[in-house]
Amino acid sequence: MCFTQVSRESRSLTEILKFRMHQMVDSFFNNHQHQPEGQEQEQVALLQLEDDFNEALLDATMDLHDQNCNQDSSPLLPEVRQELRSRVRRSSVLSLEDQSPEGCSPKESFCKRALRYFQRLLHCLWQKWQAALAWLKTTLAAGVQALCRAVEAIWSVFNDFCSFMAQVIRSTMQA
Repeated sequence: MCFTQVSRESRSLTEILKFRMHQMVDSFFNNHQHQPEGQEQEQVALLQLEDDFNEALLDATMDLHDQNCNQDSSPLLPEVRQELRSRVRRSSVLSLEDQSPEGCSPKESFCKRALRYFQRLLHCLWQKWQAALAWLKTTLAAGVQALCRAVEAIWSVFNDFCSFMAQVIRSTMQA
């Protein structure tokens, strides 16, 4: 997909996050595009991609929170950071086995299958991060408002990235 050729010099945290996510998707496609279809292999690859996305999103959230901390908000306590990481890292709800039968045609192209799996992955990540954001908003004190803003900013970048990737995959399928 060729998104990894961007210079990493003097970029914002959100630009670095986008770059990392593009690298992960590039790696997924490069490693699995020409592999024979195998639901178990694809499940493992998607779970790894989900873990990679979660780590990148967590790192970016913490970095952005640290960057945005000022005298009005205190740094996030290590216990709160750990609880957020724990909530996001909890076992995935992503499962390829409960797909609809019409989506599992043996003649289905890699791109169509990848788009379907990618959409499921994005939905699972969306659910997980929405739950984490809800937890932050209801559980933490006012001093953590900066972290909520950081999660919302990262979520906005992730949402834009997802829309872009869906467009790229669709255009690849049409080519």
